[in-house]
Amino acid sequence: MNNAPPIILDSQDPCSPLAFGTSQTALLLLDFHAFIVKSQPPDRGPAVVSSAAALRVWARAQGMPVLHCMIDLRASTPAERKMAKRANGVRDKMRNEVPDAKGEVAALAAEADEYLFYRPPSHVSAMGSYGLRDFLREHGVRSLLLAGFSTSGCVLNTAKGAADEGLAVTVVKDACGDKDAAVHDTIVEKLLIGQVHVTEREELVSTWGARVINWLCEEKKERSTGQR
Repeated sequence: MNNAPPIILDSQDPCSPLAFGTSQTALLLLDFHAFIVKSQPPDRGPAVVSSAAALRVWARAQGMPVLHCMIDLRASTPAERKMAKRANGVRDKMRNEVPDAKGEVAALAAEADEYLFYRPPSHVSAMGSYGLRDFLREHGVRSLLLAGFSTSGCVLNTAKGAADEGLAVTVVKDACGDKDAAVHDTIVEKLLIGQVHVTEREELVSTWGARVINWLCEEKKERSTGQR
């Protein structure tokens, strides 16, 4: 499984992210809470935010819906869940001790025409967000681009959960981060590639642009042939 290609960049392949139009593709920004961003290593956290912000600008320019997936700070994790003490502790700290860090980091704060989805702390995957599945189904979204924190938490669980539900999933690895760089590398290079596409932002943007150019050339060729 580890020998699987990290990404399939062929618009003729039905599983490739290039096989889907912009209206069928959504960008999910995962857990860019200011509190979480501040907890990242200073040599990596800002770079991830910068890459994710550039990815959002590009996605908006393509007409893709941008979805912000965040933690519901009003919800509690049941005591029987192994993660309960830690999850509720982090929630309380975000909600009470550092109120300025409850929202998203400023560089990625949601625009008026973007979408906000919240999930209880007990759901590590963003697919557990209230109403997210309904939104994807109602809007005909079949392909997801993922950026966010943490690679070993929300990114990993969302990627595999969405793929299990039949969605094409692409993890933009330089727009994702983890406190442990080695863990991040292992997940994107070995754990995900059998089920999920993994790419750098620049590679995705350049190949997407080439696809559009090819489509325009084909349309021009067809119109020219039809006029003869």
